[in-house]
Amino acid sequence: MAVVDDELNDSPLLRQVLGDALSPMQRFHDKLLGEGVERGIIGPRDEDIIWERHILNSAAIVPFVRERLTTDGQTATVADIGSGGGFPGIVLAACLPQCSVVLVEPMERRVLWLREVIDELHLVNASVLRKRAEDLVPQSSHASNRHKKRASQSHRHGRRRSEEGSNSVSGHGSSTLVTTRNGDSQQTVNGPESSAAMGGESLARVGSAPSVPETFDVVTCRAVAPMTKLAGWTLPLLRSGGQLIALKGRSAQNELDKAAKEIKKYHGVNPRVSQAPVAPGLEETHVVLVDKR
Repeated sequence: MAVVDDELNDSPLLRQVLGDALSPMQRFHDKLLGEGVERGIIGPRDEDIIWERHILNSAAIVPFVRERLTTDGQTATVADIGSGGGFPGIVLAACLPQCSVVLVEPMERRVLWLREVIDELHLVNASVLRKRAEDLVPQSSHASNRHKKRASQSHRHGRRRSEEGSNSVSGHGSSTLVTTRNGDSQQTVNGPESSAAMGGESLARVGSAPSVPETFDVVTCRAVAPMTKLAGWTLPLLRSGGQLIALKGRSAQNELDKAAKEIKKYHGVNPRVSQAPVAPGLEETHVVLVDKR
């Protein structure tokens, strides 16, 4: 294998940004370099920029998560949606060992990769859940949405029937045919990609991982989907007072503008974009923050 020279190898920036996590992140870097391309985790053009593009970029989310940590000694719970190769979930777990991080990923080969990385880096605070993001939404959230839709439909239909009855008694107005449709209710279907049945219960144990809560203090993600979709996948997973922290590109504000209705629908408040420093001399990234009412 040809020697690949990452321009940040041995740079003091790594210790400055990663601190005590530098040692496990060095092992992570070496595994990505040795196996990442062959296993489809990174692209061949990324081999000489793994530090900047993947590890330090993911670490830019750490200060935002740290701000959300509780100070009463309890462990903060984090769900990293669509972890893929471990960005930012693996980096986050290494940098914040006081967090309990659940890496959510549906693809089997990536799940296997993530479990290997967790074992090799000895990340006892991280676990992997093989699920699609949309299948994680608690059943109570689905039921609540269905109830609201049905209540709204019942109110509308009742009003129409009342108006029609009034027209009939007074002898005015023509006969009206009212066609009703069932609400677009969501149904969670667990296929072969799922590792646990949802039902009305909390998510079951996965491998040696502890039981997974239905709601989290923080939900993170990186390059998973536009905010119009992410809102419905992530905000229902947050406890009241929790926060979505999503790494995004330069179009972050445009995504927020388009997703305003969805964010409000799932009780998100104060959506905003913040600049996220990566390291001195390196280009900043963007973080979308949405609080849960």
